[in-house]
Amino acid sequence: MSFKDLEQQYKKKQLAWKTKIRMKPTKWKRFWAWVWYLIAFPWVWIATNIRDWRTAVIFVTVFVVLSVEVWLPYLLAFILWSNETARNTLIGVGSACWLFWAGPGTPFLLICIFVTIGIKGIFNKIKYGKSKK
Repeated sequence: MSFKDLEQQYKKKQLAWKTKIRMKPTKWKRFWAWVWYLIAFPWVWIATNIRDWRTAVIFVTVFVVLSVEVWLPYLLAFILWSNETARNTLIGVGSACWLFWAGPGTPFLLICIFVTIGIKGIFNKIKYGKSKK
């Protein structure tokens, strides 16, 4: 299946979901259906696109690059193991960054997903966006 077919299939699913939301009987139900749609959109996108190995590589790369403030202090603490003050400070900094960004209830994973969506969109536009005349 080509990229264009997958993209059309995904857009059909999205359009069907939006049409189903618009058919809800009350404004209150439509409101909560839109809220759920906006919450679920990144996860549905990842679930449909992670099957492509390129997207998986982009996601892992983005995750590693954006989480550098967590693992770099731990790496430096391991390198500077003999200096106890520096080691303790770096472990404290790494733990504080982990709790702030990579801990539960933080937007870190969503940021990674949206950056992955953006990078994949740019790659797809470069690769498939050229019109053939």
